[in-house]
Order: sequence, then C-alpha cells, then structure tokens
Amino acid sequence: MMEVYEQHMNASGVHEADQAREDLGQRTPRTLGHGDRDLAGYTRDAAHEIEQRFTRLPNPTLVMYVFPHLAGPDAAPVPGYSTAFPMYRQTHYALPGEAP
Repeated sequence: MMEVYEQHMNASGVHEADQAREDLGQRTPRTLGHGDRDLAGYTRDAAHEIEQRFTRLPNPTLVMYVFPHLAGPDAAPVPGYSTAFPMYRQTHYALPGEAP
C-alpha cells in the first residue's frame, strides 16, 4: 500500500521536501492563477483550524419579568414569570481586525 501511495505522490509532482513540510504542518503558500496572489492567509490547514478569523460579536441576553395578571375572556389569573431572550435575532460576526 505504501508503494502505491509513493508512486502516486511522485507522479503528481509532490517532492519529498514538500511532503515533509506538509507532514509537519508547515505548508507552502498556495498561489492563484499564475502566481500573482498569495493565498497563505486564506487556505485551511490544521495549524489554522483552531484560530478564529471571524469572532462572534456579543449578543446580550435580556431578561423580562411579566407581573401576575388576568388574561382571557374569563379573566383567568396568570402567575408572574420571567423569560429570557437574545437581543439580536441572529448571530453577528466581526470582520478580521474589527474586534480585539
């Protein structure tokens, strides 16, 4: 099985040094097109998976207390209760560099 893997890697043009760098997590920067752009900061690899690029913005939880009251056509008593809900309907994220 290892021979098949090595033959495939040699046929696809991956050299031993590149393979060793990838094994260590030190990937070479990828380029787009004819090498005009460096995509090292935008590609995914194991070293960057735990780093958050887009941090979540705070979404405070609001607590509301409803006083005891009478409800409905029969004026049924409703005991007082509290409920909690987020301030914003959806989660918002900061762009890179916007949040500390």
